[in-house]
Amino acid sequence: MMDCVALSCKVCTSWQGLLLTVSLLTCWLIPTTSQLTIKSVPPIAVEGENVLLFVHNLPKNVKVFSWFTGARVLKSCEIATHVIAINATVIGLSHSGRETVFKNGSLLIKSVTSKDSGYYTLRILDANSRPKIIRTEFFVHSPLLGYKKHLTPSQLKIALVPPRVEENINVILWVFQMPKKLQAFAWHKGVLPLDHLKIASHSFLTNSTMLGHAYYDRLTVRNDGSLLLLNVTKNDTGLYTLRTISVDLKLEWAIIEVQVNSK
Repeated sequence: MMDCVALSCKVCTSWQGLLLTVSLLTCWLIPTTSQLTIKSVPPIAVEGENVLLFVHNLPKNVKVFSWFTGARVLKSCEIATHVIAINATVIGLSHSGRETVFKNGSLLIKSVTSKDSGYYTLRILDANSRPKIIRTEFFVHSPLLGYKKHLTPSQLKIALVPPRVEENINVILWVFQMPKKLQAFAWHKGVLPLDHLKIASHSFLTNSTMLGHAYYDRLTVRNDGSLLLLNVTKNDTGLYTLRTISVDLKLEWAIIEVQVNSK
């Protein structure tokens, strides 16, 4: 995302090298509430694919919306601004010629590259010019040996226990259908495999587990890949990604969304 990338893939750990395999597109259920949300489809893409940042429940009183690369609203990072009343779009400084804005607020990015990985910010303005900001993210990796299509769909699954999460309870991200003959697995908050977003990683070769700095005192990792999060808070809301790497270097991944509700 040019110079506006809030989290550059250049600082990815060795996991980025493992992301040279291709994987399954995740199907996302459309929320049933009226809350403004953005879903990246797919959240993890292969170079050359198109990525849709799908906006659901754009408020009816929105007059103008703008998309930005990165996690901040900066003029230099503006992709485009759309004025709904006249159905007009103004191109920003970060527009690469591959982006298309739709009336419902969604953004299509064609032929993505690894440089497109990171955060994207949507700002909306209502009739009283009151702003609201919401962000999303996706990750792009290179195809393995020229293969640009996804491999056999992953059987890796994650279930949330309990399915409804409230503040200050313990939550299990229960993993099942874990691949066999694994070298290692790693959990990250969000979809970007960056060190400071790492929750935990486990090596079967050394039978050792490493926890992220933010989770030392409230996390338990099981050998089956499952996570026990203690005393969750609103800050734990978001996407969680599990990546596995087998002894024959096959990568699989699964994503689950956790919404922490007030009691």
